[in-house]
Amino acid sequence: MLHSRFFKAILKTNLQRIKIPNKFSRRHGSALSNPVFLKPPDGTLWKVYWTKKNSDEVWFVKGWKEFTKNYSLNEGYLVVFKYEETSQFDVIILETNDLEIDYSKYETVNRNGKCDQRDEKTVGILKEIPVKNNDAGKRLTLFSPQPHMKVRGESSTRRRTSSLNWPKELKAQEIAQKFISYNPFFTLFIKPNYLTEYQVNVPTLKGYIEDKVKDVALKVGERQWQVKLLPCRSSARRLSGGWSLFVHENGLQAEDVCVFELINMEDSVFKVHVFKR
Repeated sequence: MLHSRFFKAILKTNLQRIKIPNKFSRRHGSALSNPVFLKPPDGTLWKVYWTKKNSDEVWFVKGWKEFTKNYSLNEGYLVVFKYEETSQFDVIILETNDLEIDYSKYETVNRNGKCDQRDEKTVGILKEIPVKNNDAGKRLTLFSPQPHMKVRGESSTRRRTSSLNWPKELKAQEIAQKFISYNPFFTLFIKPNYLTEYQVNVPTLKGYIEDKVKDVALKVGERQWQVKLLPCRSSARRLSGGWSLFVHENGLQAEDVCVFELINMEDSVFKVHVFKR
């Protein structure tokens, strides 16, 4: 598609808002919805609103600051945009050393201001789209959400759900894709620090569990462990008190994958499926 890709260098002056190229605005500006969505390779969707100045200046404003802050963008970084004609931009982020950032350092839940970005009526079915990276001569994998209805408790219309987050690790991605459920679930790739720390970040669970301190149950087989679920902090919630006991008594190891399936919304019970490394 002509003029469908462009890049922007990050400066101190455009961390709060940023102007997209006039040539792009003139060609596609009339078709842009407001807001648009930015999607890095980690699968996260960021809602960004834009405003128009003069006849052909389009500026990303509300939501752009949160995007730059989350990925710790600094002066000298580059952001490459690829327009998908659905008011979505696939983006990749390059550091000052010309290498793409490690997205695994950042949360992969969807964003809307401080928390969940996705519309409460949808979750994402993730589909691979190969995109040519001319600079590195490699193929990047982007993930495109195809929405379907959420499952809220017992419903007469139940459809297969997909993971509320999208892990970077291939093993975890494969498990998340193959996991069949009609309940909300998220996927956690166990990293070494998850075994020694007393808490772990999880998706916001917005629309499923209230955003306040909550006792949740983690169920493996016939046993249950009570764990504290802390409120949303910027971009994620946390499993805290009781997490280390759950890890120890279930013999979790680095590179295991756990799927947390919300089987009882009223009592906040998760059935935990453990896939050993």
